[in-house]
Amino acid sequence: MEAVLIDPTKEGAEKLCLGTVPTPRPADGEVLVEVRAVALSAWEKGFVQNDDPRSLTRRTRRRAVNLGLEFSGVVRSDGRRFTRGQRVMGGPHLTKGEKALAQYVAAPEEYLAELPDTLDFTPAAALPIGAETALTGLDKAAPRPGDSVLVVGASGGVGVYAVQIAAALGADVTAIGGRNSAPRLKELGARTVHSYRDTTFEDLTGTYDVVFDLSGRLHFSQVGKKLTRTGTFVNVNPHKDLAGMAAALFSRRKAPLVYVPHSSTTAQTRILEMVTRGAITPVVEAAHDIAHLRTAFTDLTRNERLGKIIVTWPPD
Repeated sequence: MEAVLIDPTKEGAEKLCLGTVPTPRPADGEVLVEVRAVALSAWEKGFVQNDDPRSLTRRTRRRAVNLGLEFSGVVRSDGRRFTRGQRVMGGPHLTKGEKALAQYVAAPEEYLAELPDTLDFTPAAALPIGAETALTGLDKAAPRPGDSVLVVGASGGVGVYAVQIAAALGADVTAIGGRNSAPRLKELGARTVHSYRDTTFEDLTGTYDVVFDLSGRLHFSQVGKKLTRTGTFVNVNPHKDLAGMAAALFSRRKAPLVYVPHSSTTAQTRILEMVTRGAITPVVEAAHDIAHLRTAFTDLTRNERLGKIIVTWPPD
């Protein structure tokens, strides 16, 4: 099968190329999925921006397909939960097994959810890990109707869903996103939107019941000043603030651990239910055919975008 491979000797998007690798064989509990669309994320951006041949060689030697953490496609083998022909979405494990930017992926059935007939492959691929991370964080924060929620990094692949889910829960949402993102973020449910180029976290006044940080720059010690007495700091990069995570254990303010290493059927099904009833909508910045692979990855490295860049794969 064809797959997107990485040439460690090249730089930037030029290191990406189409190559041939064996078609995976599903293990027990897995099904073979013909991939139709893949969302690009910070994971792929890290590979594009890493031009150190030694580092890239180490990172790519364990598996053939290293890119693609969110996908949609068609099941091509019978399993216990899924059968041939079903349309699904999901995301492979972050640290284990092959990824999905290829013609086929062998996916654990417990990572997949069946798509409704009304949802196409391209928008579906924009959902799995981004929406599940947002859902997990807000499940832990549990904002109530009327609570104030601040989403930092609101225009990214997780932030656009954090805004929507918080708004669907009845929260008063403030978003910090890209310079040109305000109109769209307001459509998605944010009442107030700031550009990260013009307004820093420290510039904000007032307090929030939930601060959901997707920038990876905030720490519990600085966020605490803008949280209510029992507020929650949701940090999807907890490894960058281990001291803060520890301090939160002894505080009335909370900093729950949020880590989504792969998609799950339960969460994916909830997300699709929200999509079906119109509570959230997939957010796609642009979609590129696999023939324009490097254009897609060049788009990914731009800071001013809203939602996901999608790579589509034509039917085999």
